[in-house]
Amino acid sequence: MKGQVEKVWNNETLDGRQYKVLQINGERYSLWDDKYLDKIKEGQAVDFEFKESGEFRNITEIYDSSMNKEKETEFEDQKLRKTIRMSCLKSASRVLTGSKIPYKNRGDRAIELAKKFEKYIDDEDFDGPEGTD
Repeated sequence: MKGQVEKVWNNETLDGRQYKVLQINGERYSLWDDKYLDKIKEGQAVDFEFKESGEFRNITEIYDSSMNKEKETEFEDQKLRKTIRMSCLKSASRVLTGSKIPYKNRGDRAIELAKKFEKYIDDEDFDGPEGTD
């Protein structure tokens, strides 16, 4: 299930065990797992699983939606990085096509040139052009 934590309050059983009660999308859920007790805040978006036990809904697992977004963003950043690198390599190989550089050395030179293109795209300090063989 997905929802937003509307309210959180502490509770305790008659024998002294502590737990939290969460109101998510207008419904109340009990949270017993120690690993979540201090991490859940009001207003937080969560994905969660629960089991019904009589009239109670006990949360068994919580997935923080913001953590999922961070993972998705990281994946997208890696994908973009690879696309940029491939584009730089493709451009470098085109530049070197027909050059007098021996065929067996062109791969290394293409990678070297692609790294320069990548540095330029990233706005890092750019050394300027080097002569080619």
